[in-house]
Amino acid sequence: SHGFDVYLIDWGAPRAADSDISLEDYVCRWFPKAMAAIRAHSGSEEQSLVGYCMGGLLALMYLASSQDDKVGNLVTIASPVDMHKMGFAGPLSRVLSKPVWAIGKVTGLKITEMERRFFHVPGKRLSLMFKMTNPMGTVSSYVQLVRNMADDEYVSRYMTMNEWFTNMPDYPGATVQEMIRKMGLYNRMAKGRFRIGNRVAEFASIRSNLLAFAGDNDKIVPVAAARAIMGVVSSTDKTFHVVPGGHAGVFTGSKAAHTTWAISKDWLGERSRPLAAEIAAST
Repeated sequence: SHGFDVYLIDWGAPRAADSDISLEDYVCRWFPKAMAAIRAHSGSEEQSLVGYCMGGLLALMYLASSQDDKVGNLVTIASPVDMHKMGFAGPLSRVLSKPVWAIGKVTGLKITEMERRFFHVPGKRLSLMFKMTNPMGTVSSYVQLVRNMADDEYVSRYMTMNEWFTNMPDYPGATVQEMIRKMGLYNRMAKGRFRIGNRVAEFASIRSNLLAFAGDNDKIVPVAAARAIMGVVSSTDKTFHVVPGGHAGVFTGSKAAHTTWAISKDWLGERSRPLAAEIAAST
């Protein structure tokens, strides 16, 4: 409604049989194909990328490994660049990184050689995790639905978001395996580089204008974990905002339209060429 052509990258619905899907598949194979399709359809010479959580991380990995200079703007929402600052799990990962390395060195048992199917995370488990981070919010949302049953637009929005929360896609085993080792234990993204397949992702090579968000009540991705993006890219135009909401509320909550999305709209409008205002939104 504000004049942007919006493209949504659909990563499909992996299942247990797809546990071999890796970061290389997402970042080096599928992301470039998606960008090529967007460019062919839009006819635009420049694009912007908007990514929520893992979508923001995939966008960062893509830019860092592809050296794509046609992406003028990057917006990340609740994306945990520094995973050692993620609540309880972050410090635990930092503590375990050296023992895990030592065990692998002595015994030869390495995470990379374990069965990938053991790392596969079902979408139902992810949905439960999201809801348990804010159980009162889950109950409150049902109460609000009952109160607004006569409002068709409200019910439509609620059903859309409920579908997303309830039927999240699985996280493939190989992808989770890589994330645990490279981003969880060894925090490679916060350190600025790591290998994806045959490519090296150098985050200092990213010069796109950057707008990053964190939720002030995000129990999954604390502000510090999201703020780390400011130190790993070389963008000269970069802005960080802390906005109201938890991990989901930061982009779907009642205040998000007036905070996260209003700020993004104005920011992108100032930095997008008149004929190049496409947004590829990866979620």
